[in-house]
Amino acid sequence: IITPIMLTTARSYYCLILCTLSALLIAPGVMAQPQSGSELSVSASVLHFGYQETDDDGSLLNREDGNIPGLVLGVSHTTNSWVFAGEASYHGGEVVYDGQTNAVPPVPVKTRTLQNIGDMALRSEYWMHPRYALYLGAGYHYWGRDIQPGTDVNGNPVGGLFEAYSWWSGFLGAKASLYESGTSHWLVDARLLQIINPTMSVRYSGYDSATLKLGERPGLRIAAPWRYTIGKSSNLNIDPFAEVYELGRSANTTLTSSGSPTGQQIYEPRSLTRNYGLNIGISQHF
Repeated sequence: IITPIMLTTARSYYCLILCTLSALLIAPGVMAQPQSGSELSVSASVLHFGYQETDDDGSLLNREDGNIPGLVLGVSHTTNSWVFAGEASYHGGEVVYDGQTNAVPPVPVKTRTLQNIGDMALRSEYWMHPRYALYLGAGYHYWGRDIQPGTDVNGNPVGGLFEAYSWWSGFLGAKASLYESGTSHWLVDARLLQIINPTMSVRYSGYDSATLKLGERPGLRIAAPWRYTIGKSSNLNIDPFAEVYELGRSANTTLTSSGSPTGQQIYEPRSLTRNYGLNIGISQHF
């Protein structure tokens, strides 16, 4: 059972990011500012996806866990103390779904969910000192959640369900150098993000599609990218990361059939996502 106290609150997010930013500003005095010019990067990625939904009383409704492969592409341009960058990523694969039916009382169900997760982001960062920088950015997130048909613990068949989530986000972050030598450097990168206008679209058999507006909540992402020089203008990049964010409960929504209200209501419960992963790739400087 998960109680509301166990769910990360907005206040704890802000306290954590403020502590992290303070630690970045007192990091050891080594050089980290990128070289002027442009850079392209490509990385293979593994994302450990961890998602759970909770009822209004804090009880666990369902959870999804598993490792998903992916690809990350990046481009950046540095001029003087400014860096302008963009990044796109895709992760896709199956994870374990552990939930329950809508029956009274509910019956446990275990199946698999096919995940399709895409992210795009743009940011501008300013290196106010050779060892640390602040940045602002915006992004877009899409998540296709395809819960596969399965059976409950009694062996009865349970139908599948497809849900499509999307939202915008704005974020504020900081970078600081932890270590640098002639051929490598290691950074810490922390950002606070705010989810904006999250929605979830779903269609049940016999009903029209419905779009539910979810609650806007903050999130946090921390990474520790390491770069090793493998050529005059080429680098090996290893980027471990972790992220956490919430989505608030939607209002009750009445389903329609051929445009007419049916009296059947649905809602999307609040959720908490905890992901961590690793990106490994190369970059080329021009």
